[in-house]
Amino acid sequence: MKRFSSTLCGMLAATSLFGADPNTSAIHPEADRLLRATCDTLSQARALSFKAEIWEDAVVAGHKVATTKTVETQVRRPDRVRMEVKSAKRSRGFWYDGQSLTLLDRVGNLYGTVPVPASIDQVIDVANDKFGINFPLEDLLVNDPYASATAGIKGGAYFGRVELLGTPCQHLAFSTDRVDWQLWIEDGAKPLPRKLVITYKQEATAPQYTAIFSDWKLKSGLPDKTFVFTPPKGSARIEMLPATPAE
Repeated sequence: MKRFSSTLCGMLAATSLFGADPNTSAIHPEADRLLRATCDTLSQARALSFKAEIWEDAVVAGHKVATTKTVETQVRRPDRVRMEVKSAKRSRGFWYDGQSLTLLDRVGNLYGTVPVPASIDQVIDVANDKFGINFPLEDLLVNDPYASATAGIKGGAYFGRVELLGTPCQHLAFSTDRVDWQLWIEDGAKPLPRKLVITYKQEATAPQYTAIFSDWKLKSGLPDKTFVFTPPKGSARIEMLPATPAE
């Protein structure tokens, strides 16, 4: 009973931080330290690659169902990104070579290329704002992941060590006005993300977004050819049009 009471008190303390007063920023110091450590590991890697399996909730015909896709990512800072995104119905490739961004629809064998600014952060902003294109897991790609992750945080909790798919991890949770999100970070010399769960608490049915990470590689460099797009045989180039503003 004593051990159970201690555990319960610890969980309640963490939960109180997670649901913090909106006028304060109550982040458990260990949660902040671990989040900063993983963000520093990502930002200081001049080149990195990883895979992710992503599950997203969607409402279809009145039912909340889970959809899934896989993402393979290669990054060379400050100005190179290569991605492959595959789902049951779509397959897309992304190439950013420091001067242009190319998207390939592998199902239709169609691609578009546009000139873009020479930094990953600027490309993400231009893709989002001008073309309505979202890079999956873009917060891991930016040059300052910690600033991106902590924007708008109202509270943060530390839930201790857990085992995730056989890997010892540290479990953290954070809250903003719009979302609650949890992060599982590998426990060890390289504190890399292993799982991310986002709950969109202001949306109907409170849908969740879950990413499971694998095959992390921190490298000294990736060759230029990794990020150079070569049109597939029989592909057709189309114009990338600016997104229509939402009414």
